[in-house]
Amino acid sequence: MNSYDEDAHVQHVWNLTRAGGDQVVIELWTDDYTVRVHGGPDDGHDADGGRTVIEQELLPRHTAAGYQVTSSYAVNDPEPHDAVGVEGAEPDGKPSACPECGSPVEYEANHVTDLREGDAWLCTGCRWGQYVTA
Repeated sequence: MNSYDEDAHVQHVWNLTRAGGDQVVIELWTDDYTVRVHGGPDDGHDADGGRTVIEQELLPRHTAAGYQVTSSYAVNDPEPHDAVGVEGAEPDGKPSACPECGSPVEYEANHVTDLREGDAWLCTGCRWGQYVTA
C-alpha cells in the first residue's frame, strides 16, 4: 500500500516477521469486521469477525509458526483502540514496587511477548510484568 487512497479502508495493521525474512501483514478494515492477510502461508486469506478473529485465531496461529509481531498501529481509525493518553507518556497507576520481589518497576510502551503486545509495567529485577489496560 503506497498512498492514503489505497489504504483508506484500513483501520489497523499488524506486521509480523520471522527468521528468514518471511513477512505477514494483517489488516483490519474500517468496517471493524473485515480482515485480510497478505504474505505467509495465509496469503490472500479473507475473514470476517474483526479483532476477535485477529486476536484469537490469526495472531496465535502465526506466533505458533514462528512469526513475531514487529509492529501494530492504527492507520485510519478515527478512535484508536487501546490508546493510553499521549503516545510514549507513562500512564497513571504505576506500582510502587514489584509485588513479587520488591524491585523498582518501569513502564515499557509496546512490550511484546509471544502472545500479546501492549504497554506494560515490568520489574527491573525478576521481570514480573503487568499490562496496562485502558
